[in-house]
Amino acid sequence: MKLIPLPGRRGAAALCILLSACAAGPLGITGGPSKPDPAYGAYLAARYADDTGNPAMAAKYYAIALRSQPDNPALISEGFMAGTLSGTSIATTLAARQPHNPLAVMLLGNHAAMSGDFGQALQDFSSLPQDDLTGLIKPLLVAWAQFGQGNEQVALNGLGPYFNDRNFGSVYVLNGAMIADASGDTHNAAQLYGAIDGSQPNLRMAQILASWATRQGQNGAAMAELSALVEAHPDLAIALPALQMQLNTPVVSTATQGLAEAYLTLAGSLTQPQAALLRIAFLRFSLNLRPDLTAARLLLADTQTGADNPAATPTPVQMQNALDTLAPVQKSDPLYAPAAVQEANLLAALGRTDEAAALLKGLLATTPNDPALLANLGDVLRQGSRFTDAIPYYTQAIATLGPNPPAAAWTLYFDRGICEDQNGDWTAAEPDMRMALKLSPSQPYVLNYLAYSWAQHGENLPQAKAMLTKAVALDPNDGAVIDSLGYVEMKSGNTTKAIALLTQAVQLDADDAEVNGHLGDAFWQAGRPLQAAYQWQRALTLHPDAKLKAALEAKVAEHFGAAQ
Repeated sequence: MKLIPLPGRRGAAALCILLSACAAGPLGITGGPSKPDPAYGAYLAARYADDTGNPAMAAKYYAIALRSQPDNPALISEGFMAGTLSGTSIATTLAARQPHNPLAVMLLGNHAAMSGDFGQALQDFSSLPQDDLTGLIKPLLVAWAQFGQGNEQVALNGLGPYFNDRNFGSVYVLNGAMIADASGDTHNAAQLYGAIDGSQPNLRMAQILASWATRQGQNGAAMAELSALVEAHPDLAIALPALQMQLNTPVVSTATQGLAEAYLTLAGSLTQPQAALLRIAFLRFSLNLRPDLTAARLLLADTQTGADNPAATPTPVQMQNALDTLAPVQKSDPLYAPAAVQEANLLAALGRTDEAAALLKGLLATTPNDPALLANLGDVLRQGSRFTDAIPYYTQAIATLGPNPPAAAWTLYFDRGICEDQNGDWTAAEPDMRMALKLSPSQPYVLNYLAYSWAQHGENLPQAKAMLTKAVALDPNDGAVIDSLGYVEMKSGNTTKAIALLTQAVQLDADDAEVNGHLGDAFWQAGRPLQAAYQWQRALTLHPDAKLKAALEAKVAEHFGAAQ
């Protein structure tokens, strides 16, 4: 699958460039001290909103700019894409003015289908270019429009040549099966569903195949599909009972629902971080066609927060966008529970601990012994510094696992140990940390936390050093682990080695107040007071928490007379 990499979020036009030759910037917008164009300020505000991940606000400002320059082609392009990414109406307004933009053509075809004009939809979809990503989705859109006209066999004949496509063939087969299924053509549906490789299940495929199997009286096969889904994606186990209750209902019964599935399918295949904007566009199309398609909402919320990019740090605006995406999911929806968990985690990340905890407690009211839910609630409370409240939920989660917990349970003991330690109860925390280490002997987080804690208490320093040496070998660029090893060396009296390690840790985590403070401690121990004072003062500028701030100020006051 060919993808043109995006150089960065330089406005929504970047996405157009991926699919078509559209303008790269709003040429013609000028501003100056004598007579500024009214569009200029609105354009700058729109670009700022674009760059900060707020396409709805960007769309609003592009609309304002277009009032002054209604024929500016680049403003039209940018405004359309901001509207598409935010799901706002400006996209529909501007789509007709971009006849060569494939995404605009798709949007117009979608609206024609939603109004029942499948002839116009077919005309729009048929005009799409047959290249790159557009070429991948075009046969699906055309086939569903033909189905909307009542031409099932024409649709299947059109998809047939694509069934053996090396990369995307299973998607065409699945859509062909859904077309036959929705037409009541059980013969072709059975053949096509039977040809699908379900060895790597995803949520939507499992729902579709399980529904078909149930409606054919094959309940065992349906349960096998859902069991394989949960095994591959354990976070969906909470939805299993509700999914089972929906199996007698066809997943797709109309052409517009089929179009929504086509966009969702393609969006799910765009896993590259640089394709995130395209994924959002297709998911918006999917939800516009079928607002109750919760699988698309879950994927869209993930994409809005950069969940497919480990290096991404979502902003509060992006997390709120994801919350807005999930908000319409009703409790009657079979995927309500996973959506509520996702929503709770977003609320917790925004510091809205009480709201997050309330959501999870609501889920626990119906599934009180779900270990994943119990652990999630513990995590939410722990992240909100409510350590005492979190401990019982970790304890209850551990109790559900029986006397021989699996290796994956190390996180429960580790997180409970953190809460106990933060409460000042190291006597309770140490056995939990030891149990976490027993379950996962090479887990760097556990090695680091336990060894560092021992060093803080002046205990087991040789064992702590060995554990941290192992952790550093597992991840030589983890500044936190190197800092802990340096701290142990300092506590062991090996000052020269400690300074070398702590200097390396500061280089890796230059803005970490605690790491800088430790280097100051080592300098003081080495008899280098000026360097110690510098590191302590630098640590104070790095927004340490209240406890660390008080400790740093006390050191400065003790050794130099007063905090400076």
